[in-house]
Amino acid sequence: MTDSVWQGGGVDLDAYLARVGYRGDVAADLSTLRGLHAAHVDAIAFDNLDALFGRTVVPLDLDSVQDKIVRQGRGGWCLEQVVLAAAVLDRIGFTFTAFAGRTRIRTGNKVGPALHVALCVELDGERWLYDVSFGAHGLHEPIRLAENARLDGDWSFDLVREPSGEHVLRFLGPEGPAELYGFTLDVRHPSDFEILNHFCLTHPRSPFNHRMVLQRTRPEVRHLLAGSTLAELRPGRAAAFRELGKDELLSAPEEIFGITLEPGDVQALRKFLDGP
Repeated sequence: MTDSVWQGGGVDLDAYLARVGYRGDVAADLSTLRGLHAAHVDAIAFDNLDALFGRTVVPLDLDSVQDKIVRQGRGGWCLEQVVLAAAVLDRIGFTFTAFAGRTRIRTGNKVGPALHVALCVELDGERWLYDVSFGAHGLHEPIRLAENARLDGDWSFDLVREPSGEHVLRFLGPEGPAELYGFTLDVRHPSDFEILNHFCLTHPRSPFNHRMVLQRTRPEVRHLLAGSTLAELRPGRAAAFRELGKDELLSAPEEIFGITLEPGDVQALRKFLDGP
């Protein structure tokens, strides 16, 4: 195939499908789109650990991302996962663009930096929001990208349109709607990701470079670790919270979030938790 900006020609599709446990047929259709999305979020955690290990670069080239997430069994933060997911969709033959969103759920700020990136897939005359990297409150499968669209089930979501023109993705939990992020469909390119990546890694106001943030979305339970606080979400229930001690924090990446760490990474995490 002729490679594109999304590098579909360079993705190891068989290895990716094995990593996420996807065993269905693969084609540029809605069934595949839904199945890949669900498999990805079930298998691959949001992981900001590299930013805590003193590393000065989190590479976004496809080879590095595949090596980390697919071969090493790590998670990745939003930008890494979007690079991987986009390459996979490109390889299969989907048509899509990327856009950036302003996270609201933890800040309530509607005009903060647009740090979250997701994909808009065009398929059979409809558009679908494909977002595998938002974490514990995020989508488990694509939602139709249209005003007042809903995705119902154990985990429910909707999309609303604000007078400003921004779309807002909302998580419909037992306590009522929670705004996840607002966005427009202004197209972003991989070159834009590098700027966002640098901010997330180095800026003093980045939410990802000073505390551990791990998230995983599975059908029956979702987990979010922010600092030492572990949140557990189950369908139809209010979130439950507990504080983890140092030993639990060291074991949490593998035991709770399914992240494989090399011995050197475990030591780096221990050093971070010990503090200066």
